[in-house]
Amino acid sequence: MAAVGVAAAGAASFVLLPGDEVGVGALGPVVVGDAIGGATVVAIHKPYLGAIPIVMRSQSGALFQVDVLARDPAGPAGIAETETLSLFLANQGDGATATDETQGLCVMALAGRLAEVERAPELLTLRERTAKHPEGSFGVPLT
Repeated sequence: MAAVGVAAAGAASFVLLPGDEVGVGALGPVVVGDAIGGATVVAIHKPYLGAIPIVMRSQSGALFQVDVLARDPAGPAGIAETETLSLFLANQGDGATATDETQGLCVMALAGRLAEVERAPELLTLRERTAKHPEGSFGVPLT
């Protein structure tokens, strides 16, 4: 499974609250507090460096970040994809590191919830993001 690297978790983004207009518009049926695939959505950040970061908490209490990017038919593919989106687990991996199975299943369930969401104009593909922000710190606060 693919993953996208994350640097220090000090990114300057703003958390969306339940009912926030940007969150509802950008991610449709996903809001803070939703239980999805055995995890709970803890935070949805505004678009940051071409992605919408979502923080989730697994049933074991582990926090993890999912980056929602635009889908790139030429790849690389995320852990899960919709027609317009690609979801990457931000676990400091390079795509060669094994993904935590529980987190990977949560990402796949999240993609199912986002199946009908169209690409927001501020979203980049992973290749575009890497080219535009080669030294980017993509981590967001997990709490």
